[in-house]
Amino acid sequence: MLIVLQRDGSQLGFASPALRADKEVVRAAVRQDGHALQYAVAELRDDRDVVLDAVRQDGHALVFASTEMKARKDVVVEAVRQDGHAMVFADAALRADRDVVMEAVQQDGYTLSYASTNLRADREVVTQAVGSTGYALLFAHDKFRSDKAVVFEAVQSNWQALGYASAELRKDKEIVLAAVATNRHALAMVDEELRTDPDVVKEALRADGHALVYLSDSQRAEKDIVLAAVKQDGHAVSYASNGMQQEMDIALQAVAEDGITLGLLPDQVRANKLVALRAVESNVKAFQNVAEDLKADPDVREAALASERYALLNAVKVDGYALRSASQHMRADREIVLAAVKQNGKVLVFAPEELRKDREVVLAAVRQNGKALVFAHDSLKSDKEVVMEAVAEGGHVALWHASEELQKDKEILLAVK
Repeated sequence: MLIVLQRDGSQLGFASPALRADKEVVRAAVRQDGHALQYAVAELRDDRDVVLDAVRQDGHALVFASTEMKARKDVVVEAVRQDGHAMVFADAALRADRDVVMEAVQQDGYTLSYASTNLRADREVVTQAVGSTGYALLFAHDKFRSDKAVVFEAVQSNWQALGYASAELRKDKEIVLAAVATNRHALAMVDEELRTDPDVVKEALRADGHALVYLSDSQRAEKDIVLAAVKQDGHAVSYASNGMQQEMDIALQAVAEDGITLGLLPDQVRANKLVALRAVESNVKAFQNVAEDLKADPDVREAALASERYALLNAVKVDGYALRSASQHMRADREIVLAAVKQNGKVLVFAPEELRKDREVVLAAVRQNGKALVFAHDSLKSDKEVVMEAVAEGGHVALWHASEELQKDKEILLAVK
C-alpha cells in the first residue's frame, strides 16, 4: 500500500480504517497529496508531523487539520509559505500575527484580505503585499491610497491598482507613468490633464500602440502621436483619425509593422502600389486586402510570393509539418523541402516526386527519421548509402522499405539496430 500511496496519496480514501490510523502510511500519502489528510483519523489530523507534511505539499490542506493545528504558528507559517490563501483556514489569532501575514502576502499579496484590520494598516505588510500583487491595495487601510511610495509599488506590480489610488495620486505624473508603462488601459483612469502630457502619451504608446484609443480626437489627428502608435503596433491605425489613416507615412509605417493592417486602411490607400508592396513584404496574408487592380501587378505578386516563401521557410525550420499546408508551388521549392525534412523526415510525403528522387533531400529525411524511406522514390530505396542511413536511424522498420536486394545485404543487416 505504501508504494501505491507514494504515487497517488488520494488512494488513502480507499484504505482500511487501520491504515488510515497508521502514521507512517498517512505521512506517505500526504507527502504525495496534502489533501489526503482529510482521510486520516482525527488523531493524525491533530499530529504535528503529519500536518506539517501535508501543508508543505499543499498549504490548502490546512483546512483538514484539527482546530489545535490551525492555531499552531509553525504549522500555519508552513502552510501559507506554500499557499498564502491557506491563511483563511488559520485561527483568527494567527491572522493577526505579523510573521504569518508577512509570509502569506509574500506568497500572494491578495491574501492581505484575510489579515486583521491592524495588519492591513501596517505599512511594511502592505508594501510587501502590493509588491507581490498590486491589486492588494484594495484591501489595505484607506490611508495607503494616498501614500505615494505604496501606490507606486502597487502600480508597478499591477496597473489596476491605479484605480484604488487617491484622486490626488491619479494626477501624479510619476505614478501615472509607472502605470501606463504596464498596461494601456491605465490611461483610461488617468486625469484628463495628464492624458495630454507628452511624456505620459509617449510612455503609453511605447508600451502599447493601442493606447491611442484612450486619447482625444485631436491627439488622434496628430501625426507624431499616431506614428508612435503604429510603430509599436500597426493595428493602432484603426484608432487614428480619417485624415491620419490617409497619410502615406502613417500607412507605410503601419503595414511595415504588420502587413495585415492594410485591411484597416481606406480604399484609396490600399490602391497605392508602394503601400501594397510594403504590406505583402511584411505579411503575405496582406495580399487578400490588396486592391483588386493591384493583385495582378507583377511586382506585387512577386513580392507576395517572396514573402510567402520567406515565411514558409522559417515555419518548416520550426515545424516540418508546415509543408503540408503549403501550395504546390512552394512544395516544389527544394530549399524549403530540404529544411522541412531536416526538421521532420516524415514530411517527405508532401514533397513532389521530383524531390523524392533527390538524393540529398532523401538522405536528409532518413537521417532525421529512418522510416521516411517509405516515401522515397523506388530508385533511392535501392541506394545502399541511403538505406544504410535509414536503418542506422530507424532500424528494422526502415529496412522494410528498402529494396528486396538490400534487405538481404549483409552489411546493412549488421547495421540494423
